[in-house]
Amino acid sequence: MESLKTNNQIEAESLSAVRMPRMLPLKEVIYFTGLSSTTIYDMLDKKSNRYDPTFPIQVKLSKGRVAWVESEVAQWLGEKIAARAH
Repeated sequence: MESLKTNNQIEAESLSAVRMPRMLPLKEVIYFTGLSSTTIYDMLDKKSNRYDPTFPIQVKLSKGRVAWVESEVAQWLGEKIAARAH
């Protein structure tokens, strides 16, 4: 026989279904992409000849601290891999 769930149980199940985004610091973005910090920031700078509007934009976490959403970096890399000529 199925028992009735309490509000706390329902809330706990809802929270467990939420996926927290993993944030990557610059060092990890450098590691995963193979790009330098200068290149990464140039790719984000609309005035740069290296500007890439498809590159993930960093998230400002606090004053002086930014990070990138891991899934966005992974998606960008996946698109680069898929676009390569065979």
